[in-house]
Amino acid sequence: MASTQTWSEYNGTSGSQVETGSRSEINFKNVDDSTTAYSSSPITAGNNSFGKYQALKFAGTWNSLSALTYKVSNNAPATGVSIVGAVVTAYATPSTTATGDSAFSTSGASANFNSSSTPFGTGTSSTTAGGTMYANAFRAQMQTTSSASPGDTPSVTFTATWTES
Repeated sequence: MASTQTWSEYNGTSGSQVETGSRSEINFKNVDDSTTAYSSSPITAGNNSFGKYQALKFAGTWNSLSALTYKVSNNAPATGVSIVGAVVTAYATPSTTATGDSAFSTSGASANFNSSSTPFGTGTSSTTAGGTMYANAFRAQMQTTSSASPGDTPSVTFTATWTES
């Protein structure tokens, strides 16, 4: 028995957000969608990306899942660039306005397991159900200052860890 996991991204307006499943990347850009190439909607120095909502989706059979955390490999990938974010229980329409989140955790931000249909809600710290289960979503945003250099920034990696039996 083992779960399988995929990443989902959420875009659109609050209350009618759209899930795009099986994501393999997060592209910070100046548009709220999951398909436009970031090179077609670049972020200019002194501006922010649209906030990005990502969630881990579990499927399969397991006895229990617990101790979920999300983290980023580097929350300051280049001069004048920072990655901010937080685990969230509600969705808000993304924009380029600063989210108000702190630097995204490089050591792990705790998240709960929410439900079989959405990552938005309070959730619980563990689950014993098999089938489909979403973890709480996290919101991330790339913020820049006027001192940011033009061009691509170095990649950062978002990871999730959990205990499974």
